[in-house]
Amino acid sequence: MRFLAASTASGEVAAWGDLYLDPATGTAQIEDLVTSEAHLGCGHGDAVPATALRLAADVGCGTRFLIADASDWPRGWYERRGFAVIGHTRRFTRG
Repeated sequence: MRFLAASTASGEVAAWGDLYLDPATGTAQIEDLVTSEAHLGCGHGDAVPATALRLAADVGCGTRFLIADASDWPRGWYERRGFAVIGHTRRFTRG
């Protein structure tokens, strides 16, 4: 697992996320992408997944993915950055 972050010119962390790499299977997962509210719209959020995708490709991970809620706004943001829906999962919890 690698922690990735994008920082401002002053060194403040503006966006971050986790990258899980499994070069043996050629798989990489991006998780927990977050941009600080104070830095929304400044490009820091784009830098983290772009870096994750590049790092994954550099180690031979041809399958690169993240999980997004179908009804939440980030899904469209991810699609605009080249991600595509490849499947659906369901989770049921006892109430």
